[in-house]
Amino acid sequence: MSRMATNEYIGAKRRAYAEAKPDRRRRILDEVCETTGYSRKHANRLLTGSRKFRERKGRGPTYTDRDRAFLIRLWREVGCPCTTYLHANLAEWLREFRTCVAHVPDDVAAHLLSMSASTMDRLLRGVRRDRPGSMPRNRRSGRNEELLRAIECRSGELVMGCDVPPGDIQTDTVAHCGGDMGGDFWWTLNASDRRTQWTELQPVWNRGMYATRDALDVALGRIPFKVWSVHHDNGKEYVNHAIAEWRGVRWKMPFSRSRPCRKNDNAHVEQKNGSVVRTLLGEWRLDRRELEPELRRLCEDYSDWRNFCVPCKMLVAKVKHRDGKGFTCRYDNPQTPYARVLSAPAVPQDAKNALQRRKAKINGIELYHRILKRLRRIRRLQGMARNPCPVPVRSALAPDGATPSGPAIASGGGAKQRHISPAQPFKKVSSF
Repeated sequence: MSRMATNEYIGAKRRAYAEAKPDRRRRILDEVCETTGYSRKHANRLLTGSRKFRERKGRGPTYTDRDRAFLIRLWREVGCPCTTYLHANLAEWLREFRTCVAHVPDDVAAHLLSMSASTMDRLLRGVRRDRPGSMPRNRRSGRNEELLRAIECRSGELVMGCDVPPGDIQTDTVAHCGGDMGGDFWWTLNASDRRTQWTELQPVWNRGMYATRDALDVALGRIPFKVWSVHHDNGKEYVNHAIAEWRGVRWKMPFSRSRPCRKNDNAHVEQKNGSVVRTLLGEWRLDRRELEPELRRLCEDYSDWRNFCVPCKMLVAKVKHRDGKGFTCRYDNPQTPYARVLSAPAVPQDAKNALQRRKAKINGIELYHRILKRLRRIRRLQGMARNPCPVPVRSALAPDGATPSGPAIASGGGAKQRHISPAQPFKKVSSF
C-alpha cells in the first residue's frame, strides 16, 4: 500500500473512529493494524490525530553537474566505451587522465570512483558517442575449394573459451572495400585468442595468399604466449599451398577450419571483427598501396590499446531455457586482455614479466590520441575529403569536434592481384 493510499485510508477510518463507541473502536483499531502493519500505539495516535504523516524529501541528487561534466570528458578521452567497461577500468583511466589531459579535483575523483555502472549510464544518457569508425557489418562471400579435404573441418567452439588454456587462436580477414568488391583494396587480418581475448590486427593487400601468410606470421609472433592451435574459415586466403607449406615449416601446429556456412564455428573472431576492426576503420574503402606503413602502425597501436587498456567480458556459462527457446548466458567481471594473461597459470612467468615491462611504457589516453592522429593522416592520404569521416577533426576533448559519418564512395582501379609465386622461395624462419 502506497503512502498516499495509506493516508486516505487513515483519514476515512479517523472519522469512524471518532464517532464509535469503545467496542467499535477496538475493532477499528484491529482492522487498521492488520491492514497497514502499524503497531496499536502508532495506529491509535494516527486515528486520534495526535500524529500526522510527514512527507519525506529524500536525500536529493548525489552527483552534481560538475561531476557529470568530468565523467563525459573522461568517457570521450578513453574512446566512449560502454559503462560496464568504463567502471571496470575507471581507476587506471582516471590516473592517466590526470597525467596527460587535465587536473581532476579530489572530491570529483572520489565521486567518479564511487559511481556504479548504472549511475554512469544514466548520467551519459543522451550524450553523443564519438568513435573512430562506424560498426555496420560487412558480409562477404567467396571460398577456395582447394586443399579443403587436407584440413580438419570442425567447430572452433566445441569447448568454451573459459575452459581452454591461452593459445587457442581464431583468425579471419575483414574487407575495406566500401561496398564495392571490384579492384584492389586493403583487408585487415584479425587474430584473437579465445581464453584471454588478446587480439592482433595486421593489414593485408588484396588478401593474396603470400600477403596473408606474412601478416598471419607477424600477428602470431606478436602474441605474448605460446600458440598451440589456429582456427580459420574456408576462405581462399587460408586454404592454399602457401599457407600449408608455411604451417608445416614455421609453426608445426594443428590448423583447423570451420564447417561450410557455419559462422558460429569461428564465433570469437567474428565478434571481434565488429567490435574491434569495424570500430576502428568503419566501412571506408582503402585502396591506396602507399597506405601500408601507416596502416601497419595503426593496427599495432590499436591492438596494444585494446589489449592493455580496454576491458572486455568472457562467457563463462550458457544454459538453454527449459522451453527450448534461447539461452541464459553468464559472463565474468570485465578485465583487460593484459590482466587475463597475468592471471592465467599456463603462461610462463618470464612472459608475464616481459608483458609488465611493456605495459609500464604505455599510457592509454596518449595511445588513443596517437591512434586518432593516424586515422586522420590515413584519411588525407586516401583522399576522403568528399566523403565525411567519423574521425574527430579536432581533439577528442571537444564534444562537437566530430564530423558526420557517411559512406566512402572512392573506387579502386586495376585488376585483382593474382597468386603469383615470389621470385625467391619461402625461407624457414627461426621459431619464437
